[in-house]
Amino acid sequence: MSKQNDRALRIYNEVLGLERLHYGIWLPDDELSTEKLKEAQERYEDYLVENIPDNVASILDVGCGTGILTKKLIGLGYDVEGLSPDITQKNNFIENINATFHHSTFDDFSVADRYDCLIMSESAQYIQMDKIFENAAKSLKKDGYLMICDYFVLPNATGVLSKSGHDFEDFMDHIKNNNFTVIAENDITEQVTKTLDFGKNMIEKVYKAIEIGTEKIREKYPRISKLVLRLFKNKIDKLKRQTQLLDSDGFKLNKTYRFVLLQLKS
Repeated sequence: MSKQNDRALRIYNEVLGLERLHYGIWLPDDELSTEKLKEAQERYEDYLVENIPDNVASILDVGCGTGILTKKLIGLGYDVEGLSPDITQKNNFIENINATFHHSTFDDFSVADRYDCLIMSESAQYIQMDKIFENAAKSLKKDGYLMICDYFVLPNATGVLSKSGHDFEDFMDHIKNNNFTVIAENDITEQVTKTLDFGKNMIEKVYKAIEIGTEKIREKYPRISKLVLRLFKNKIDKLKRQTQLLDSDGFKLNKTYRFVLLQLKS
């Protein structure tokens, strides 16, 4: 079992004060503020909840993050369990939520006929494609549902944005070749990509603050400053490459963000 420690989770949760890790569904006129991000993320969760079929009672929250969605579902009367291989997520979940938690990857997870619905909110991308369907089929009750909300890579995608996420055409082919039927499939790319604009805006502000904060030091000790920049060149270059991941226009050219609801065939 992989025992990871998600530093991104800790930064979002402990530094930025955000309870959620996923994208948000934004309104066209929303400004790029932390308050609007939180509203957009809540709207995203409400969207998932609204699309849970009426006959669902038991749910597995796959890649449960901070457990906010799990807590919301429990409050609505669902019987919910969480799953994640991450140590930080495990500790947060156990401390704050009175529900069963599985410290495991979904690739290694296997139970028989337990759940009415599996929810994978931005977690499917981390699971082997075959295992998504194989283990979902094992874990679901008869006529159970698999809900996936995540980004996928488009055909002919290039650059750094083509490196993360499952190939969308391959994903749809796997549905056809496995024992699932598509109940709903919605493209929500336009509604979620403002999350990237927010992230890019935030990083640019951090860069500017560092630039202003080190201005006097760079002026007073130019040689030492140049030496430090050389020493940290690789890390700086890596940060610049990662910033490309927050290019919403590039995202739309290379990826698609989809909501997909599948049902296990009888």
